Amino acid sequence: MRSRALSGCLVFVLLFVGVNAAAQDVPAIYLYVNDLTTPGTLTSDEVGALEDLCYQVDRISSAEIAILVVNTTLPLGIVQFSIDTFAKNGIGKRGLDNGLLLVVSTDERAWRFEVGYGLEGTLPAPFVGRVGLDNLTPALQAGNFFDGIYNATYAVGTQIVNHYDPNAGKGFPNPLLWVLDWKNVAIVVAVFLGVAVLTRGRSFLWLGTLFSLFKRGGFGGGRSGGGGAKGRF
Repeated sequence: MRSRALSGCLVFVLLFVGVNAAAQDVPAIYLYVNDLTTPGTLTSDEVGALEDLCYQVDRISSAEIAILVVNTTLPLGIVQFSIDTFAKNGIGKRGLDNGLLLVVSTDERAWRFEVGYGLEGTLPAPFVGRVGLDNLTPALQAGNFFDGIYNATYAVGTQIVNHYDPNAGKGFPNPLLWVLDWKNVAIVVAVFLGVAVLTRGRSFLWLGTLFSLFKRGGFGGGRSGGGGAKGRF
């Protein structure tokens, strides 16, 4: 009976913790860099460098830059995929709509900037289009994904820091890259206590599960303006 109960607890945790949802046309993404390609396009060090750059822009200006690398945007296509991903994830601060999404599709050999309402004056379509053509297209054609993405992000980030009104984001706290998933914390604590009873306190191995309850911080609830630019490589 005890083994059955313990097995039931294990199944319960697996259903709620550490099991990813089925693949969706429009993914959930997090601050700030999301490489969803198989195999991965960016190394962990490259992701870290990009996230540090995006964090600094966010901290200084409150504008949120999201970077998403995927194998394909089909069946939606890169324009609709970018619009839907932006809207689903609420990139940018709520009320300011100061988000920017860069999508790179490796199989389609295409890129797209999607600009939030609040940044359209700072990042007009001709500007982000030129950034893409100057930085993304040649580097991605040569297979230098990190260089192209980093240089393009640096260009738009510099434009935001220099020309977006920093007072617009005044009052927003510094972004949190990692936050506790309180729903899963409650589930695991409940299961932990149940297992402790069943095993008469020999449940110390479950402590490791608590370290998996942190998740990447999400975006601030902004909206897309449907503006931006796209290109191929």
